[in-house]
Amino acid sequence: MILDRALHSGRVREALDRAGEVVDREELRTQALQARDAIGEVAEAGYRDYLASGDVQGGHCGSACPDAAGTRRSGWLMAVLVLVAVTAAGLLAAGFGLRAFGGRPYVGDGLITAGSITGAVAAGALVGDVVWALMARARDRRGADGGTDDGRESEAAWVREEWELALLEWGMVPFLLERIEESSVTKQPTPTPPAG
Repeated sequence: MILDRALHSGRVREALDRAGEVVDREELRTQALQARDAIGEVAEAGYRDYLASGDVQGGHCGSACPDAAGTRRSGWLMAVLVLVAVTAAGLLAAGFGLRAFGGRPYVGDGLITAGSITGAVAAGALVGDVVWALMARARDRRGADGGTDDGRESEAAWVREEWELALLEWGMVPFLLERIEESSVTKQPTPTPPAG
């Protein structure tokens, strides 16, 4: 429970130790439970400001946002594959050209071998990219059909954790520290006048 975490946090413990016996944890618990709506509103305002400040990177997507990452990966890989395929075609053309015109045959054979290897690598990468894209599409379809999506569950867990932290740091702990301060001010012993 968030309230228990707040009551046992280091700052609240230190404040209670400084205040002495003017207030105890049970009084603070009762006051916090009575003011839970106000505490929640303060924490919510702080959390909204935090989200609006831009400190959160795109809502902490992680694996819950496969579309953006998949598009970037696929687009980058396709550009590299086109470049490799053009290179392979150029090597093959140069190798066959040198061989056809009776130049140095070992140079032409070397270029043909390099072009063949480069073309095979490009074809293998293309097959891998197609398989990856099909699997990603099937996973997205399964998530849309109501299948379990670990990315969205982890996103929900992250949001819940962030909200609990906001409630603790911006709501509960400041409220408890304020109550301890108020209690120590109002319940200070009145000094006895000097004997005259």
